[in-house]
Amino acid sequence: MTPGVYLFCLAPASPSPEIAGVGIDGEHPLFVQVIGAVAAVMATVDLDDFSGPAAQAKITDLAWVAPRALRHEEVVLAVMARGPVLPVRFNTVFSSLAAAVAPLQQRQELLSAFFRETADTQEWIVKAYVNLPQARARLTAARLEAEKEQLAGLAPGKRYFFEQKIKGIVEKDTSSWLRGVSAELEALALGASAQFSRCRVQSREVTGREEEMFFHGALLVAERSVGELEAAVAAWNREQEPEGLQMELSGPWPPYHFAPAL
Repeated sequence: MTPGVYLFCLAPASPSPEIAGVGIDGEHPLFVQVIGAVAAVMATVDLDDFSGPAAQAKITDLAWVAPRALRHEEVVLAVMARGPVLPVRFNTVFSSLAAAVAPLQQRQELLSAFFRETADTQEWIVKAYVNLPQARARLTAARLEAEKEQLAGLAPGKRYFFEQKIKGIVEKDTSSWLRGVSAELEALALGASAQFSRCRVQSREVTGREEEMFFHGALLVAERSVGELEAAVAAWNREQEPEGLQMELSGPWPPYHFAPAL
């Protein structure tokens, strides 16, 4: 074994987080290393699992990665339950404790500012979905209603082509409508949060849903405001359900989307 150090997350050194258990390998115990005003939650790992040809095969093996990623998240959540946390990405490994300590010593001011700014806040994720067939049918019906007098005066052949043209227009109408809804959701998110981060929209293959995701964002929300946010999402869903829209709110999560780059 070639020993290295795995970093899970950072927290304020005072009070220092108390945490027990093992690291991602299920063997080596967790430990807390205080570095100035910052406490680093770490565990010893075998560097051979993270470097070299054998490591490349492991990192692409879901059976190897999944339990370790789950343990990583469990540790971060356990620290978050005790106070502010700066989550570190899965697979953050250093060759030695000294190699891990050095960059954290250089970023004390940045880290302290992050903990001050995120105290008493939580990260929540908002995702919005649209039932596209339902939305297109509604917009198509509205277009046909608006053009019914012109359609009534057309011969069957011309009427068919005109209806096809309307369907093409509806595709543009749908895209424009969803952009407008996204802008409304972003305004809602900005008003309900201390910080907002737009995230990549996920495909149906990723979400496993029939509906299309069209909005995805992360919110940093004051703990006292979470109830108001949940109520606002519930009210929005009641109002927009007839339009084929639904918003999902999940959390609280560690503030991955608002953590500074280290």
